[in-house]
Amino acid sequence: METRDELTVQHVIEQLGARKADAMNTLELLRQYRDRVEAEQSQLENPAAVFEYLDFFIPAYEDVVAELHRIAGELPTVKRAQIDLLRQIAANCRAEQRRCLVFRDKCINRPLPNEKMRPLLNEISVTSRDQLTAFYDLEAAAARLERIINTTQPEPAPERTLDRRQLFTRIFKPLSDR
Repeated sequence: METRDELTVQHVIEQLGARKADAMNTLELLRQYRDRVEAEQSQLENPAAVFEYLDFFIPAYEDVVAELHRIAGELPTVKRAQIDLLRQIAANCRAEQRRCLVFRDKCINRPLPNEKMRPLLNEISVTSRDQLTAFYDLEAAAARLERIINTTQPEPAPERTLDRRQLFTRIFKPLSDR
């Protein structure tokens, strides 16, 4: 019979699998968009900016997929490094939302020389942004793993603290002891 913790770890594995599947679908879309941009770059005012944007997110999402695969493979053994990495990915995704806004301002939210390219640019922006938002869920996975690690690993022994008098006595030996 599975314990509550094993069910929770299994839930995290499923959660990581779902985020990995989302990211793989997003990667496929972004690669298709990149191919379209390459084929139609003469119709874009700034194709270099679009390539730069895609070439940032494609490898970034590939790295996240690899890390999610690795972490899911290591579970049910929960390690602090896994929790820290999941939190770092979620934090990085929040920070990268700014990149999406800059891309929209630079490439979409203005008059375009060829308006028929706007839907493609919009799809690129929305797809990458939505994937960043989906990765926020990794914070919840980290919190769940944190609860598991806190309930399955013994608390470290508290360090002995000295009150003020003990501290000064230790630092400054009484004259009688000198």
